[in-house]
Amino acid sequence: MKEGALLIVVGMAVVFAALFILMVAIMIMNRLFPDKGKKTEGPALAEAIMSEQSDRERVAVLAVALAKAMERETEVIPEQRTTSALGPSGEPSRWAASGREQAMRSRGKAGRQWGRRSD
Repeated sequence: MKEGALLIVVGMAVVFAALFILMVAIMIMNRLFPDKGKKTEGPALAEAIMSEQSDRERVAVLAVALAKAMERETEVIPEQRTTSALGPSGEPSRWAASGREQAMRSRGKAGRQWGRRSD
């Protein structure tokens, strides 16, 4: 028990030490290369803001998209028979039939066990 606790403490100390070293390294890098990334972001960000659509246009686009999505939800999709379990002749494959049969047999056994009364 003592060994486990010691292992936990040592492991956590190593992790926090590594995180502290990483933090110091990032701070040093920021001091060595100040504002290098910020200079390119400023003009690009301003241009992106200016070229965006107005709020009214965004609301209109979202409303149309929502209406189309709601229309699709109300459409009735006819059931399609899956052909993955069909053989080359269009009949159910023996493998699929065997799997279904095995599943049904296993359900029957469990049902009988659960249906018994305890006296």
